[in-house]
Amino acid sequence: MLPEIARGPATALAAILLACLPLTAPAAGTREPVEGDYTIRDFRYDDGKVGELRQHYTTLGTPRRNADGQVTNAVLIMHGTTGSGSGFLSERYAGVLFGEGELLDASRYYIVLTDAIGHGKSSRPSEGQASDFPNYTYDDMVRAQYRLLTEHLGVDHLRLVTGTSMGGMLSWVWGYTYPDYMDALMPLASLPVEIAGRNRMLRKMIIDAVKNDPGYKDGFYDEQPAGLREAMYPLIFMVSSPLQYQLEAPTREQSEARLEGLVQRYSGSMDANNLTYAFDASRFYNPAPHLQNITAPLLAINSADDQVNPPELRLLEEHIVNVPQGESVTLDITPLTRGHGTHSLPSVWGPYLARFLEQTAIPEEQNSRDASALTSPESSPWLEQAPAQYVARFETTEGLFRIAVKRELAPRGADRFYQLVKNGYYDGVHINRVVPGFIAQFGVHGEPEIQRLWKSRYIEDDPVAASNTRGSVAFAMTGPDTRSTQVYINTVDNARLDSSGFAPFGEVVEGMDVVDRLYGLYGENAGGGLRGGQQGPLETGGSEYIDREYPLLDFIVNARLE
Repeated sequence: MLPEIARGPATALAAILLACLPLTAPAAGTREPVEGDYTIRDFRYDDGKVGELRQHYTTLGTPRRNADGQVTNAVLIMHGTTGSGSGFLSERYAGVLFGEGELLDASRYYIVLTDAIGHGKSSRPSEGQASDFPNYTYDDMVRAQYRLLTEHLGVDHLRLVTGTSMGGMLSWVWGYTYPDYMDALMPLASLPVEIAGRNRMLRKMIIDAVKNDPGYKDGFYDEQPAGLREAMYPLIFMVSSPLQYQLEAPTREQSEARLEGLVQRYSGSMDANNLTYAFDASRFYNPAPHLQNITAPLLAINSADDQVNPPELRLLEEHIVNVPQGESVTLDITPLTRGHGTHSLPSVWGPYLARFLEQTAIPEEQNSRDASALTSPESSPWLEQAPAQYVARFETTEGLFRIAVKRELAPRGADRFYQLVKNGYYDGVHINRVVPGFIAQFGVHGEPEIQRLWKSRYIEDDPVAASNTRGSVAFAMTGPDTRSTQVYINTVDNARLDSSGFAPFGEVVEGMDVVDRLYGLYGENAGGGLRGGQQGPLETGGSEYIDREYPLLDFIVNARLE
């Protein structure tokens, strides 16, 4: 099945979920994060209280401004209930988005990770005010973030607003509260409706489990009340993934042991007041009456195994039509999804983000490379000989990898690959054949006319001078002298291909972990190999067909020579 897509007229939770995944150190290769605080002296809450509010934040990168002085590259990313901005610095998130050549490369974007009111290192009930803390709302959170950005960080415009779970809900609020402040919005794991039904019931269970405990003492407890542990049971249900829990705990004993471990782990990291305030902050949340005021393009992404926002409610599809430039996607359940926690796995939904960034690109981001040579296969660029050694840099929706080429290994193949990369052939091309334990292959052009021109522009074979070892790169072919544009990367040792004439011309020297993560659940169904004869629809339908039928396929955002 395919992800379900709905379009408008124009076309705990995060911290708990992150805790369900392996803990890692901050991602290698990301720009060094900078932390700071900004104290708003006169913040007025929705409940009428006025006082000092500390907003903690983390930034990566540097803001850039256009000729008018407006910031063009700022991205606001907001965490979920009980989480903090630091949660986005993990390898599974920052390691896929913020590093060199990645979709939100911090050398190109100014990333702002905020700790919302009541969370992380921002002002929160647990700091001594206990239950005297203001009864903050999501509207309070957004106004505080706006003041942090404008008054302290000097950000007068956002390229993208996004967030997970609660952060996704805050994205909707941002959209109608400050409609001219951003170029695009991408809420993850959220719905643009009032928190009601089972969702509110579960939140009320969490709150009541704490507050009904005599040890809570109206919020002025000396030690964490026992009710905090009881609150973990509905919370675990909210963030659970039935498929993954079944796989991880297939017996009664394993299930009960895992439950106890989760309860102990979660309750040990919580504060009772912080928890109850955080879950009650959504009590007035309801973007539905304001959706027509969201003028920026908006892409909402949910997953079908999300127990917080179950797809059978059809609420996202029902309301996205009221967003003038709104579109929604519900990802199918796969071995890679993690229920509500899918929101923190850009390795899954990265292709959607890449397409959305391209669709909403501002002038500074647009590709200025002249690709006219692609329509003139007889022109001089296609006669250029490659240097003896060179490196090709591939930015993909999964991250960056580099291929080092030695012309002596396969001269004709090295020359053709050099020409294709230099003239922009692979920009936007899908990595359509990913077979785990075998290869990752690409080279079918996204524009049918260009694909037609190049499909049979064959080069003669090279003798096989190097083996098809893991990481080596060679041209695909259907027989003698049929190499054209499609190449593959060996993800395991495939020496058996040597005798069939597949001649490697280079190898991946950086980013093999990225190649290993390329989306492979479509397998041979997404066109398969050249010999399989199943690539006709890809060739005639181009990127539009692939995006529609195989939307989670990773693709090459940009390829160039270094």
